Amino acid sequence: MQSVARTRLALAIICLGSLLAPFDTTVNTAFPVITAAFSLPLRDIQWVVIPFVLAQSSFALIFGHLGDRFGHRRIFALGLGASVLAHAAVALAPDFPTMVAMRMFQGAAVGIAVSCGPALATLLYAPADKARVLSLYIAVGSVAMAAGPWLGGLLIQTLGWPGVYWFRVPVALVALLLLPLVPARPRLAVSSDAARAARFDWAGAIGLTAVLTCLVLGLAELTRPGAQAGRALLLLAAGGAGAVLWVRHEGRTAHPVLRMTPFRSVRFSGIQVASVVINLACFANLLLLPYVLTGAAGASLGSAGLMLSMYPGGSVLGSLLAGRLAARWPAARLMALGLATSAVGLLLTAVVLAVMQAPAGPAQIPLAIGMLVSGLGLGLFQVGYMEATTSMLPIEERGVAGSLVGVTRLMGILLGATGISWLQGLTRDHALTFSLLSLALAAGAVLFSALSRRSVSRGRS
Repeated sequence: MQSVARTRLALAIICLGSLLAPFDTTVNTAFPVITAAFSLPLRDIQWVVIPFVLAQSSFALIFGHLGDRFGHRRIFALGLGASVLAHAAVALAPDFPTMVAMRMFQGAAVGIAVSCGPALATLLYAPADKARVLSLYIAVGSVAMAAGPWLGGLLIQTLGWPGVYWFRVPVALVALLLLPLVPARPRLAVSSDAARAARFDWAGAIGLTAVLTCLVLGLAELTRPGAQAGRALLLLAAGGAGAVLWVRHEGRTAHPVLRMTPFRSVRFSGIQVASVVINLACFANLLLLPYVLTGAAGASLGSAGLMLSMYPGGSVLGSLLAGRLAARWPAARLMALGLATSAVGLLLTAVVLAVMQAPAGPAQIPLAIGMLVSGLGLGLFQVGYMEATTSMLPIEERGVAGSLVGVTRLMGILLGATGISWLQGLTRDHALTFSLLSLALAAGAVLFSALSRRSVSRGRS
């Protein structure tokens, strides 16, 4: 039996490697610098987000499945090695098209790495400790998200926009070199020789990527000024038809990339949708507020980054609070509270922006509180969501469960990058955009609470 110190060291190494994803908040601070460096309109900044998140979503789910079959540590190592190369490639991009292509490479590499992070972390400990480990794992990621915008401001001032990519090269490299200290076969891991020997579902893996690509590109085209509606509708139709075929294929395959059976549960599907919705709405903090702070407000990159850190900083507090509440509260209550709290935070931000179009100095304190409350809700929700999702899937699918958690978050960000940009272009008013997102999230919280109560009532009857 491994020592407590060895287990804690292994968890620290897993958390270090998993920081590659949350540290991407450094890029949000660089948005104004990147658009200026490549002479881009504001709307085009979505192409810094979309390729990265699209590739990360696709590869996380696929390689989470591979981790369940061939070993989580092996997949984690592959992702870390690829991330060393990918982050350097983005930093060296000479023009915007190359940068977009390398962001896709970076997203794939990070997706491979983080796909097995939650599985590696939770399988180090006994099942009774899962909620506590998940809250710690989320808190560490949230700390990185919180430090990211501030760190991004410092890196940009010294190294320019490539600095937000260069600094993650040594992070990935150190985690890779220390990975042999992580047990290859955690004592609770369950593996099947038959499952490992089964033919990999290549059609499902390729189909998933194709479907996500068509849907995201269709939405991006539809929301673009001067959009070609025919092309957008064709892409969306292809994505919708492909999704139907993909679901049918996964239901008939012996060892699919993602089993469809759990999604027949309204509770399970509702939890996944709620994760997409809260991440979509809250992404407005990182997409729009950098321009508010560095534009009309006239804040420096360093101070803007520090302000933006309030949002993920709230997520740290929320995840730690949820870790304490998880022993007494059901996961559904944590998620409902998180949805409602984030809606309040977005509404507070909307009020501040409506009263002060360019909040500066002491006037930025209410804005910071709005971001903090929004992040607090997200942290509460994430712990409840990860606990529920990993509990509703069998332990031998812990890699898929962990990657599914990341995929729904990334899908929310993807939809936010396109949808929020479109909404802001429609309203041309940051306060109104935040108000609409807050109302939508509040409505989602009410619906989620009602469905959760109905699910509990049916379980008792």
